[in-house]
Amino acid sequence: MRFYDASAVVKRYYAEADAGLVEALFGDDGPAAICRLTEVEVTAAFARRHRDGAVTAAERDALIAAFADDLPGFAVVEITPDVARIARRLVVQHALKSSDAIQLAAALLVGTQTGRAVRFATFDRRLARVASVEGVWVEPVLG
Repeated sequence: MRFYDASAVVKRYYAEADAGLVEALFGDDGPAAICRLTEVEVTAAFARRHRDGAVTAAERDALIAAFADDLPGFAVVEITPDVARIARRLVVQHALKSSDAIQLAAALLVGTQTGRAVRFATFDRRLARVASVEGVWVEPVLG
């Protein structure tokens, strides 16, 4: 299973550097999982681009709508007490923001619950390094 954090999901809808890598990842027929937090983070990213003048209000709304239309196709990991417990451990052991710890905790929980390796798609270098330390396969591999 592949787990996408918000940094990877945003690139699916908004043309940024490395967006082609994300399309290739999403083109894979494997299951795609996200954390419920991603729903808010992606929407916030599109709203921020509008506030920064990078997109119009209509473009922002179209980006949000496209993501919302695709949301039912994702396996959504809820922020449960188990996710919070793992995230608490991660913020103590690693220099992570709380939102990044929640993303990684959700991915770790999916791996534990399914007994399968989770491929973690992120473009956040710090989060990628911590995920690797935690034994998660990170895609794309960032230098």
